[in-house]
Amino acid sequence: MRPQLITAGIMPDVPEGLPPPAVPPGVYDEGYYRTACGGFEAFEAEGVDPLYPGMLAIAGLRPGEVVVDIGTGRGELLRVALERGAARAIGVEYSADAVELARKTCPPAELHLADARAIPLADGIADLVTLLDVAEHLAPTELDGTLAEAHRLLKPGGRLLVHTFPTRTFYEVTYRALRLGRRSWPRDPRNHWEHAMHVNEQTLRGLRRSLRLFDEVRVWPGPMTHLEVVPSPWARRLVATGARVPLIRRLCAADLFALARRAPGASGRGTPRGEAAHGR
Repeated sequence: MRPQLITAGIMPDVPEGLPPPAVPPGVYDEGYYRTACGGFEAFEAEGVDPLYPGMLAIAGLRPGEVVVDIGTGRGELLRVALERGAARAIGVEYSADAVELARKTCPPAELHLADARAIPLADGIADLVTLLDVAEHLAPTELDGTLAEAHRLLKPGGRLLVHTFPTRTFYEVTYRALRLGRRSWPRDPRNHWEHAMHVNEQTLRGLRRSLRLFDEVRVWPGPMTHLEVVPSPWARRLVATGARVPLIRRLCAADLFALARRAPGASGRGTPRGEAAHGR
C-alpha cells in the first residue's frame, strides 16, 4: 500500500459536538518529542525506543495483521510493527509535529492527523489497536471517547493494548506515604511536562473500569518504578524491593498494562467514521 500522510491543516478540526481537547495539540511540539518524551535518548541515537518490540510481544502481534496506533507520537511502534510482519501499520496523532516525525521514522506507514475521539478509519479494520502512554494525556471523557473508537476499529476478536506511566497510585499513595515527616521532599514531584500534559493519571481499578466496552480485560502493574522522583536512597531501595513483591507491587510499580479484546459479534459504538465517508 502506498504510504499516506493525511493532514487537513496545521491542527485537526475538533470533532463536531465535542469540546476542544484538554491539552492543546501544539503543546506536543518537536522539541518535546526530541528532548523530553519518554525514550527520546534512544530515539535520537537508534531511531527507535527499545520499549516497542516488547510492547508488540505482549500484544501478540502476528505477521499479516493490521495495527492502528492511537497517539503514535514519533511513529516508532509503526516501524517495529512493519519490521515484524504487519500488513498495515496506521498511526493516528493530533500533533502535526509528531506526524512529521513519524513520517520520517516510518515512511511506509499510513498516518492520520486526527483527534482520537473521531478517527477517520472504517469500522473493524484492525487486528490490534495500541494506546501507549496516551491515557494519562486524555481527560476522562476523552479517554472514554478514544476507547470507544478503538473498540469500533477492532475486528471482532481483535485486541487492544494499553500502557500508561506514571500512575496516580504511585504519586498519591506511595510517594505521599514515603514523604510523611520529610518536609525536604517536594510536595509534588511531578515535572513541568507532567503538570502540562497529564490530566488523567490512572489507577489499576480505574483503568479496568474504563475498558468496560471490551471483553477478557486484564490489567496489571508493569516493571517501571519511577525511582528518579524519590529523593532518598533508602526509599528508592524500598520501592524497588516492593515492586517485586506481588502483594504490594501495585503500590510500588509506576506503570500499568491492559490487554483486552473486542468480543466476537460485538456491535460498533456510535456513528461509523469510515474512510469512504471522509473521502479518503
